[in-house]
Amino acid sequence: MKKDGKIVFFDIDGTIFEQGKGTPDSTREALRLLKAKGHIPVVCTGRSIASVFPEILDLDFPAVIAGAGTYVQYEGKVIRNLLLDHGLVERTVPRLEAAGCALVLEGPEYLSYRKEGKAAEFYNVLNRLHREYPHRIKEMEPGKDEANKISARIADWEAFEALAPKLRNDFSIVRYENFPFVEMMPAGINKAEGIRVLIEYLGIPHSNTYAFGDGPNDLEMLQYVQYGTAMGNSEESVLKMAEYKTEGIWENGVYLGLRRYGLI
Repeated sequence: MKKDGKIVFFDIDGTIFEQGKGTPDSTREALRLLKAKGHIPVVCTGRSIASVFPEILDLDFPAVIAGAGTYVQYEGKVIRNLLLDHGLVERTVPRLEAAGCALVLEGPEYLSYRKEGKAAEFYNVLNRLHREYPHRIKEMEPGKDEANKISARIADWEAFEALAPKLRNDFSIVRYENFPFVEMMPAGINKAEGIRVLIEYLGIPHSNTYAFGDGPNDLEMLQYVQYGTAMGNSEESVLKMAEYKTEGIWENGVYLGLRRYGLI
């Protein structure tokens, strides 16, 4: 990285990648140019590292922030790997399941879930892991599984909201607008926290930070960095909050956004 180099954080789904379609050619070119200019591109995703597939890692990111800030890796070295307390997970899972939630425990080595339940119906990543990386999935064992976060499909919002006040003592909860889904990380942890850990490790000033995202788990990230940019296809809450905006993922949004900043 050159002396005045910048660091740019990219969400995966809806920002640089779309399931079934892949990564736009313009985004690939933008990432190539960004590195050629001496800047650092970083994946910053809600997915756990166990479900960040090769087509993303093959884009050659020097660093990965996964699990919505719970996991940070730079050039192969793990800098942070926050795991949920086993006792907390063991207490929380039955309460969520009693409220009708289908759950996935997402960890650094594997994802676990009730294989006889409905989790695979809402979390398509599980189906791909089953086909291509079966060693990365297992039957859920709440008191034993290593998990960075919990993902849940909500069948009954009233029942979930009744639990939420107590859950927030132990978890950061992200709720999605367009489908009944929440992510639950350790309390106080989000993508911005992962970014803070990485830039402090690298000694990069906050003034040199940029980010692109589209979903509610990107809100803290976009607010934290110096230049937080919402994709044109973002959820409404993200578009309302973001100071900077660009075109959608398939409208060359990443490429055009980086060019406007003079980074490529």
